[in-house]
Amino acid sequence: MGSLLEQLGWSKYVGTGTGTYTGEPVLARDVRRYSLAIDDRNPVYRNPEAARKSRYGAVVAPLFYVTWAVGVPGAEKGLEELGEDGLATFVGVPEIPNVWDLGWVRGGEEIEFFERVRVGDRVTVSGTLVDIKEKDGKSGKLILVTSEFVYTNQDGKKLATHRLTMIGTPRKDASHA
Repeated sequence: MGSLLEQLGWSKYVGTGTGTYTGEPVLARDVRRYSLAIDDRNPVYRNPEAARKSRYGAVVAPLFYVTWAVGVPGAEKGLEELGEDGLATFVGVPEIPNVWDLGWVRGGEEIEFFERVRVGDRVTVSGTLVDIKEKDGKSGKLILVTSEFVYTNQDGKKLATHRLTMIGTPRKDASHA
């Protein structure tokens, strides 16, 4: 019978890319709205004169904006393309065979920041599936899938790395139980 991971045959996908996506140019309006939404009133996010006098020399975005600058690849879909959970895609769950035989939750993440996103940047994210493990949980088998995403700007400067672990559990109606 073998382990769930062996049954799924996913180990061969470790090291494969999960895609590269480039967002639209970052707009001052979007940075301003994001900073207001997170209630961060730092003038370097909203005021070009204050930003010019700062150590950044230009309007920049709050740190976490880097993940928003690309958008969620594949998420802009029509109503008829949404899953029963209302999602069009789920970041961190790789597009590999039978992936939706499992139910998924976030298991943890780490983000390391290197440079700020600036107005006008075009942010690109490239993902790699870096690890897949199987563990025994209280309710049964768990599959831990770890992906790493690297964010760069149009000049190739690394803005951030994002390591995300998703936890999958077999759905009751799946054939892998």
